[in-house]
Amino acid sequence: MNNDEYGRMRDCEENHWWFRALHRYLLRFIPETREPKKALDIGAGTGGLMLKLRERGYACTGVDLSPLAVESLRERGFVDSRVADANSLPFAENSFDLITCIDIFECEEVDPPRAIAEAVRVLKPGGQGIFQMPAHQWLLSEHDRAIHSVRRLNLRQFKALFDLPEIRIEKATYFFCFLFPLMAAWKLLNPPRDKPRDEAVSDVTMPNAAVNALLSIPCWLESRLLPTLPLPMGTSVCAVIRKI
Repeated sequence: MNNDEYGRMRDCEENHWWFRALHRYLLRFIPETREPKKALDIGAGTGGLMLKLRERGYACTGVDLSPLAVESLRERGFVDSRVADANSLPFAENSFDLITCIDIFECEEVDPPRAIAEAVRVLKPGGQGIFQMPAHQWLLSEHDRAIHSVRRLNLRQFKALFDLPEIRIEKATYFFCFLFPLMAAWKLLNPPRDKPRDEAVSDVTMPNAAVNALLSIPCWLESRLLPTLPLPMGTSVCAVIRKI
């Protein structure tokens, strides 16, 4: 991800409708805990999801390829966070009760099968993993170029990555179903442009308050359907797994 994007992310992830919706969706699958449980966020960015997990009782560690991201994590109190590669995690086997891996499988630096194998390796037996990434290769846009995204998968392709004997898939679904036509149209109107990648700019910017509130409404309604009803379409895919 271009360095400028980390500042954009930190400025927006608390109040932007998309970040708030994504975190709400993910937390529908993650129970609160009163026991001491350890969570690892792989590709943690600036720590927005980790703040939510900490509120739910988890002791969180984050890893990210970017020193800028890890600096932000430590500023937010996640002092054990470190610069690390998702393809080769610096942790022992069976170290964490919860693994979250959000919006990194699309990045060219990540090898999805290797990253999944590493996440499963450090997850405790009985532990939960939640993985999410953008959907549909035909929706690659200028935003993707700014965050170094080179792949998007449909739900069938994404589920196939988790065909491993040591895990079972508890849920697989799309996210952002209700806004799919609007978001897809925006992506198609903003295709990747033929210019240096470090000049690309993502979609991460705060809309005005009225638009932000309006777009939040269908996302809130959608969140009420999760985790009971798999959604048939969307701009992101998610898999919830359990290590056997």
